[in-house]
Amino acid sequence: MTTSTYNFQTAQEMPYANIEKIKDKATDLYKKLTEHLKQIKKDKTLFFTKGETVCIPDLHGDFVHLIITLHRYGVIDEKLNLKKDFEYVFLGDFYDRAPNSDVIDYWVNNQIKNKTKIHRLIGNHEMAFFERDPNGYPVIFPSQDSIKDITNDFTITENLFKNISEGNILAAYVNRIPATTLYVHSYVINDDYKELGLEVNSDIFIFAQKLNERFKVHGQYAYDVFLNQRKEGHFDWKVIMKSFNDDPLFNLYKKKNDISTSFIWRRTGVPVLNVYPVEFDVDIPNDIYQIVGHTPVFSFALPKSSETTKPFVIKAKNGTGQVQFSDVGIGYHYKSDFERPEVLIKLS
Repeated sequence: MTTSTYNFQTAQEMPYANIEKIKDKATDLYKKLTEHLKQIKKDKTLFFTKGETVCIPDLHGDFVHLIITLHRYGVIDEKLNLKKDFEYVFLGDFYDRAPNSDVIDYWVNNQIKNKTKIHRLIGNHEMAFFERDPNGYPVIFPSQDSIKDITNDFTITENLFKNISEGNILAAYVNRIPATTLYVHSYVINDDYKELGLEVNSDIFIFAQKLNERFKVHGQYAYDVFLNQRKEGHFDWKVIMKSFNDDPLFNLYKKKNDISTSFIWRRTGVPVLNVYPVEFDVDIPNDIYQIVGHTPVFSFALPKSSETTKPFVIKAKNGTGQVQFSDVGIGYHYKSDFERPEVLIKLS
């Protein structure tokens, strides 16, 4: 493989609707969480080494679970800010299920203001904001976030489009420390190389660069159409999403939750697969370690002795590729108080 100097854009602020109201909500939650964390010990066996990349899986609006987990890993300070000894990759799915997606965006914005190095990836729950019926109602798992965005004049939707069009939300991220690692929301297969006009197993940096460029182009098209239609006083969501949906790499409706679909919604291990998938039947890139979210670990038919609150790895049946599934269920275990089951975000 050739050496690439491609730089991945870092995340930028995501202005959320009713920012002043969120500030009060966030301040109150920060205060309560700060007191609660005094009862929870950090676990030095979980700590990252300075310079490592901290991957943060699907959050689904559960700010409490996020902060408790980061506290145990020792990567936040007493003010709940991320430490700058690391870089952070969010694997997508900030929204839906638990009620504090707005606080998560507010908190991430503060980390960006603090010059913390953050990469934010697209997830299918972000993309779902764009799939709406003629009345603007979300057609893919409607949630309190995507429904609320209708009355907020589609503020989140607009800012997602804007950030994609500016390259601040990525389709993929890659680094070579300690090994060549690809971060995407779901996982990449060899056919994705072909869709980009690349030879299978060519440089993963070039693959990610082309994927991000294509994602950005689709985002710009959708954003321009969205803004034009807003001026005209109506939205035709099929027209807005035409560029995305004409591309097999980004069409969420193509066999969703299937292997033969977009890398944003490619899924395996769901309950219908009642045999634990020890190896991938589909061809994945050689020599690449993929870290993904999307499919909760508890969805796999794991052996009874396996823990479902920590990442696990599936190897390629043919080749040397591996995929680490890292969605450990944050957002699925939401409770009204601060009690959460302990989850692991680092593979031990």
